[in-house]
Amino acid sequence: MDEYYNPKNKKEITRESIIGLGENSFKKNYYSELQTKLQDLERVNSRTRALIATIPDILLISDGKGQITPLNPSLNTGSDALLEIMRNQILMSDLKQVIELVMCTRVLSDYYFSMPFQESLHYFEVRVQISTFDEVLIMIRDMTEQVVMEKQLRELVDKDTLTRIYNRRYFEAELDQLDNRNIENLTILLLDIDGLKFVNDTLGHLMGDQVIVSASQVISRCFQAMGIVSRIGGDEFGVIIKNHSPENIEIVLKKMNKHLECLNEIPDATFKISLSYGYSFHTAGLVSTGFLFQEADNNMYQNKLLKESSVRNTLVKTLMKALEAKDYITEGHTNRMDTLATLIGQALHLPQNMMDRIQLLTKFHDIGKVGIPDSILKKPGSLTPDEWNVMKTHCAIGERIANESSELKEISHLILKHQEKWDGTGYPLGLAGEDIPIECRVLAIVDSYDAMTNDRPYRCALSPETAINEIISCAGSQFDPGMVKIFCKVIEQHLRPQ
Repeated sequence: MDEYYNPKNKKEITRESIIGLGENSFKKNYYSELQTKLQDLERVNSRTRALIATIPDILLISDGKGQITPLNPSLNTGSDALLEIMRNQILMSDLKQVIELVMCTRVLSDYYFSMPFQESLHYFEVRVQISTFDEVLIMIRDMTEQVVMEKQLRELVDKDTLTRIYNRRYFEAELDQLDNRNIENLTILLLDIDGLKFVNDTLGHLMGDQVIVSASQVISRCFQAMGIVSRIGGDEFGVIIKNHSPENIEIVLKKMNKHLECLNEIPDATFKISLSYGYSFHTAGLVSTGFLFQEADNNMYQNKLLKESSVRNTLVKTLMKALEAKDYITEGHTNRMDTLATLIGQALHLPQNMMDRIQLLTKFHDIGKVGIPDSILKKPGSLTPDEWNVMKTHCAIGERIANESSELKEISHLILKHQEKWDGTGYPLGLAGEDIPIECRVLAIVDSYDAMTNDRPYRCALSPETAINEIISCAGSQFDPGMVKIFCKVIEQHLRPQ
């Protein structure tokens, strides 16, 4: 029995003898198919190891119990990036949460993070996948080069190459997203560099580019925290502002003007930068960004027309000379009215676009008189009823002239209504009270005061006291009584001491 269970020449049980390799195999070549499979498996394993060794990504493996170890030999524990990641407790904590999620859902998951590395910020993409043996494979790829390149391409698409602020394409895309949406407190602000063509023509385009860059820096410094600042044209800028009141915008505009003043006071400043601006404010409800943009653009050109450095100011001077040649009004008349109207507007805390209209109105309210015969304009005595009817047409004539000019179109309706009276006895429409635009109510007082205190062809100038008393006596009939009180305060505070 013992001999039966312990035969002589017993073969040693080894891997080779079992699968049929060598002289000591139990049944030589009996498992030839298994041999082929094992060789294929070893070949696959060899390829896998070679592939893992060539992968630049960081490969980690987790057993699902929180134990995370490196997988690829090329990035062992001596790898700088791997060490930084493994030492970062916040990153490892987030990574373990992703691993737990993948183990529960058994679905591939992505995770992105950034961290300072080698004196710069690096961006990484993490992919986490679970195997059939419940091992979790973590692949970490450094995406810094791709992310930086994408940012650079995005800047080329969205940013202006000269000023490095957003371009018109980005500005219009933002407007499209806001259009026809229910939005509160939305403002579009447009700004334009005065006289840039003059700079380009006289000092060269390089100087013009310097002016553009300097202007963009001032605008960005003031408005970047409030909204989206863009260069939307050669010398034009646009700002989309959310959740700010017109009062806040006026404050920042004043701050911007102070910045410009400081910039222009630099001794070696070749060109003094001046910006015209206008804005449009949407309070609430569905917004039409196209309408807001057009209104802001009109207000901006209205402001630009008043700037001495603006090329468009030539139009102002040309029309004023035509009016001065036709009418008895002197240049000093409009300047005095402008000063007094500005003081009243400031006392009323009127916004800039309304102040601009008042200033334009003081210059152009009587532009229609270019169509009135000299015999009527310069008549020393009183006008006949027929002559008076002709004189009253100057309001409608002025409106028609203003409507033909894109610069004056915004005040054409004010030119038409500037002879209306508080009690409704004015012309040509017979408007009364607050139906009369506030710009016209301001003009009515300053025009009357200046006319009374200066010589006219048909009478001598009255004293300031007499003129003031006359205006007070007409409060409630010819003039807005509240405006008269403001007028008296302005005269007392600013003009009487002179």
